[in-house]
Amino acid sequence: MKSKIKLLPFLLIALLLQPFSYSATLQLTKIGALDTEGKMYTEWWYTGVNPTFAGKATASSTVTIDVGETDYSATANSSGDWSVGTQLSSGDYSVVITQGSESYSFTLHLGQSLPAGVNSSGETSQSTSSVPVTGFNQVVALSFGSGIALLASYLYISSDISKKAAFEKRILHED
Repeated sequence: MKSKIKLLPFLLIALLLQPFSYSATLQLTKIGALDTEGKMYTEWWYTGVNPTFAGKATASSTVTIDVGETDYSATANSSGDWSVGTQLSSGDYSVVITQGSESYSFTLHLGQSLPAGVNSSGETSQSTSSVPVTGFNQVVALSFGSGIALLASYLYISSDISKKAAFEKRILHED
C-alpha cells in the first residue's frame, strides 16, 4: 500500500504535464509576400491587395480570420501550416486571427506604404497587448512549478498522517 502512495505525486505530476505537451501557438507568418518573421505588431502595412494570410497552428485545427465584416477559415494541415486567400482592396482593415482560445489582432493597411513617421524596426509598432508567444520553456516552467506545489502539498499531508499513526501507535503500546 505504501509503494502505491509514494507513486501518487509522480502520477499527479505526469497528469499535470500531459495537457501542455501538445500545446501549440497560433502564428501569422506571411501577409501576401510579406514575411512577418513571427513578429506580432498591432499594425501591418502591405503595398499590394488581395493578400494571402499564412501561418502555423495546431495540426488539423480550424483557423478563423475575421477581416472587417468578412470571415475566412482554413484548416491547418498535419504540419500545422495554414493559408487563406482574400479578396481585399486598398484600405484599412481590422484583422482577428483565431484558433481555439488563442487570437491575434491587428490593423492591416492594404495598398499603402509604411508612413515616414513610423519606425520600421518595430519599436514603435510592436504590440504589447497581443497574446504573447508561449514557448516550450514557459510551459515546462509552469508545469514544474505546479508539480512542486502538488508534491509539497502531498508531503505536508502525508507527514501529518504518519505523525498521527506514530502517535496512535505510541498510545496503544503505553496502555
